[in-house]
Amino acid sequence: MTVNRTFFSCALTGCFAIATMPALAQSEPQGFYVTAYAQASRLSSTSFDEIGNANLGAGLKAEFDAGLGLGGDIGYKYGNGWAAEFEWNWRRHELKSLTRRGASTVNEGDFASNILFVNGLRHFTLSEGGWTPYVGLGVGWVQEIDFDINAGATERAWSKQGDIGVQLIGGVEFPLADAWSLTADVRLLRLGKHELTAEEGVTGRLAKPGYNPLSVQIGVRRRF
Repeated sequence: MTVNRTFFSCALTGCFAIATMPALAQSEPQGFYVTAYAQASRLSSTSFDEIGNANLGAGLKAEFDAGLGLGGDIGYKYGNGWAAEFEWNWRRHELKSLTRRGASTVNEGDFASNILFVNGLRHFTLSEGGWTPYVGLGVGWVQEIDFDINAGATERAWSKQGDIGVQLIGGVEFPLADAWSLTADVRLLRLGKHELTAEEGVTGRLAKPGYNPLSVQIGVRRRF
């Protein structure tokens, strides 16, 4: 909880500092836009305990392969460098290995999430028709975060709903033709560690795997 408070405080401080910076040249058009994107996501290893009938025990460590994410947003640019958007994001990280005190247990499964965000963005228009860097802060509501483990024909799942996460955003927007543009950005999502309760094929809970992915994403945007 202390780490989450520190992260959130730093995020707010950074966004306040950005907001007080003078705009280099703000002349972007005002109006709505929609974006669809794909992302590559990296999830660091995490340690946790299994409490229940899965017989995995305590002292577990999970490592993950590169993840895949998909999503989109509906936003509005105010014409003065600021924008607000509503974003949906899904991402999935394949389990690379699950060990207990150094001994391998299973290596099939995934750690995935489905999250709805409200983002605030600050664009910095450098020149008319040129590329536009932007930064932002998002607050997300977790529709579901779930950890699945497959052992033979047995599928086991733990999940949780309703958590709150924070993401930091930094990227650039490149104009294409007419009302179209290409976006590329990096997003750091912070959910922290949460207890996941049994959902399928198992009883008990997981206490407490961490979920703090870093993603790089490419999107196509249409302005209206």
